Amino acid sequence: MRTFLAIVLGYLVFAISAVALFQIARVDPHVQPGAGFMIGSTLYGVCFAAAGGYIASRVAAKKELLNACAVAGVIAVLAAVSIVAQPGIPSHWSQIAAIVLMAPSAVFGGWLRIRQKKSNTSIH
Repeated sequence: MRTFLAIVLGYLVFAISAVALFQIARVDPHVQPGAGFMIGSTLYGVCFAAAGGYIASRVAAKKELLNACAVAGVIAVLAAVSIVAQPGIPSHWSQIAAIVLMAPSAVFGGWLRIRQKKSNTSIH
């Protein structure tokens, strides 16, 4: 149950931040925005995906990297499903960025948690 909660919580950190960004900026994620917004929102998504992977690793407490990988998998699968489910949408830039950049970032967040945990135990 803790593993499931960790994965869901990690994904929600990513997803809620993405929804909030697009709502606040009033940008449709399926429309090609300007280059500045694409770059900024992709970097924003990378950061929150890493945070999601980190949180999933921290909450799970066991198999930290596996939980971060699960968050990455959820990000990638849901982005791919969005592409397939909406073939008529003219731009899938945000979904492609989620698959290519943000999902690996979630794994990186889990790796950071493991490194942090190891450095904390080596100090004590």
